[in-house]
Amino acid sequence: MYNPKYISLPNDIYRTAVNISKSYYAMLRRRKEIEDEIIHESPCSDRQPHGSGTSNTTAQKAERIILRQAENERKIKAVEQAWVIFTEPYQREFIKLNLFENIRMDDINLPVSLRSMKRLRKKFLIQVAENLNEI
Repeated sequence: MYNPKYISLPNDIYRTAVNISKSYYAMLRRRKEIEDEIIHESPCSDRQPHGSGTSNTTAQKAERIILRQAENERKIKAVEQAWVIFTEPYQREFIKLNLFENIRMDDINLPVSLRSMKRLRKKFLIQVAENLNEI
């Protein structure tokens, strides 16, 4: 993935903002899947003898669920906070099509120029990066 010249973000931050924006729908689906995945996961056997100490696997699973869900929610919140700034329907439609649904700017049929699309994308990605505390 390349960092276009019209966006003034460092390359790694640009990639992070784009990847999080493009995976927004997946993160929404993942909210519930994280809990199901960890709770229903079977313990792995390493074929090593175990000590006499007891382990609290339920607490460990709950801790992992909380940590993964918190990180997922942080990313979702960053995208949604950036989304709120855009009030015009064409702006939201462009962001939805270009970033959430991964449709190229050239293929988006909206009454907006390519230059305006680039400005909207830039503003959105910068806002996502700010919300993630990357910049």
